[in-house]
Amino acid sequence: MIVVSEIGKLKEIIQEWKQKGEIIGFCPTMGTLHAGHMDLVTQSKKQCSKTIVSIFVNPTQFNDPKDFASYPINTDSDLQYCQEQGVDLVFLPSVEVMYPKSLTPIQMSIPSLQSNLCGRTRPGHFEGVLQVVSKLFHLTEPHFAFFGLKDYQQFRVISALVMELNFPLQVIGVPTKREQDGLAMSSRNLRLTPKDRETATLIPRMFQLAKKTLVGGEKNINTWKEILTEFLLTGINLKIDYLEVVDPLTLQPVTNLSGDILLATAVFVGEVRLIDNEILTCPN
Repeated sequence: MIVVSEIGKLKEIIQEWKQKGEIIGFCPTMGTLHAGHMDLVTQSKKQCSKTIVSIFVNPTQFNDPKDFASYPINTDSDLQYCQEQGVDLVFLPSVEVMYPKSLTPIQMSIPSLQSNLCGRTRPGHFEGVLQVVSKLFHLTEPHFAFFGLKDYQQFRVISALVMELNFPLQVIGVPTKREQDGLAMSSRNLRLTPKDRETATLIPRMFQLAKKTLVGGEKNINTWKEILTEFLLTGINLKIDYLEVVDPLTLQPVTNLSGDILLATAVFVGEVRLIDNEILTCPN
C-alpha cells in the first residue's frame, strides 16, 4: 500500500495508473475508519482495479469550531485498516496541502439541495463539502467515487455536482452499515458515553416505529411526525436538531404520505450530533 501526502507524488502515481488503463475507485473519508468505510472499499475493489482512500478532516465543512476540534483522529489504526483491506493508495494530506495560504477562496453551493436538513441547521457545511470534494476529484481523477448513504443529503449534493459540472466519473451510493442494535455506524459514536450510547438506539427504533405506523394506516403527515418526535424525546440527554420528511430526489418537504419518502433526522445525544435516514415506501 502506498501512502502519499503531497499532491505532486499523487499525480505521478495517478498518471502511471491511467497510462496502464487502470480503473480507479475513490473513497473519501475523514478517518477514524470503521466497517461502514470498509463497505465503500469493498464496493470499490469489486468494480475497480485500483482503490484510493483519502483521510482528511476538512475544516471548511465544520460550522462549529468545537466540533472540528473534538473530531476523533486515529491515523495509525486507519492506515493499518486500509492495509488489511487491500487499499492500493491512501492520500493523507495536511490542511496546508489542501488549502495553501495563497489560495483564493471559492464558495460553491447547490441551493435547492441545501435548503433543508443539514444544509439548514449547519450553515456553510455543504459549501465546505463541495469545495473539498471538488479538489479531491481533480487530484485523484477517479472513474468511480463511493459515498455512504447515511449522509444521504451529501450523496445527493455530490451527485448533482458531478452531473452539473460534467466530472468524468460516476458517484455510487453504498447502503448504511449498522451496529447490531441498528445504530448507524459513525466515527462520532466513539464520543458517546455508555448511557448516551444506549439513548442513541432510539434513532433506529424510531425508524421501526415509522414503518409500523405507516403499515398501520397513518395518513396524516403532521400526526405521524408528532408520534416520531415524541418517541425520540423520551431519550435522556437527547435533543432533536431536525426530523424531516422530504422527497428523496429533490430533498424538498412533502405534504402527504404517499409514494417514496425520505425520513431524515439529526439529533444531539449529549454533545454528539448523529444523523440517520431511511427511504420509506408509503402503502397505497
